Amino acid sequence: MGVKPIKKTFSVSIQAHRGFNKRYPENTLLAFQKAIEAKADYVELDVHLTVDHHIVVTHDYQTQRVADQDLIVAKSTLKQLKTLDFGQKQKIPTLQEVFDLCKGKIGINIEIKHSGLARPVNDLIIANEMENQVIISSFVHSEIAAIKKLNSNLICASLEPTASSKLGYLLSIFKRKSFIENAKRLNADATHPYTKLVNKKFCALAHANNLLVNPWTSDSPKEWQRLIDVGVDSIITNDPLSLYAFLEQASK
Repeated sequence: MGVKPIKKTFSVSIQAHRGFNKRYPENTLLAFQKAIEAKADYVELDVHLTVDHHIVVTHDYQTQRVADQDLIVAKSTLKQLKTLDFGQKQKIPTLQEVFDLCKGKIGINIEIKHSGLARPVNDLIIANEMENQVIISSFVHSEIAAIKKLNSNLICASLEPTASSKLGYLLSIFKRKSFIENAKRLNADATHPYTKLVNKKFCALAHANNLLVNPWTSDSPKEWQRLIDVGVDSIITNDPLSLYAFLEQASK
């Protein structure tokens, strides 16, 4: 079968974490437009479902950290959420609005944040004919299994580690093989581990199991070079412009 190909300009794919998050309000159309202008291969974003069943793009289950009012996304309507300022006069985008902006310009890594999103996300992808432009990822591994059952054509990835405590994160360094086992069990195409947990042995084992390795989240040239040296397929970063310049220079 082999490892599925993904969009890449250089030896690794550039994935802009929550858009061009370093300079612009995260998970907004402005941040995604600036990621396009920075020549990233993908934007990475997070999706939730509103109480009136709209798929919206924001990271947390509530808006306190990123907007001027605190609303719980799952208990709010799209109209209510659209009244909020997410920074620089940006409104919360729907996934449809992101598709409208990004289609044909940049890939999209859609992180599913909670259960029950697999079917509506898949339906929207199909309606927009975006199957070849997206990656689906999640810490909620049951959602990856559900997406794969609905649409085996989609590139899907299990995010790791799923530990909910600092101790769990520390101990996960001894459980890296389980990341690959989880991805295989879910019929996923990739594993998306925390960047500090990735080494050459891990990448070799993942590739031997026909899995992409797309670690999160790295913003320093030293770490970018380390990740390239160990053999990752993508780098998820808050600073796609600097990563592009780094890769461009390295390719000369």
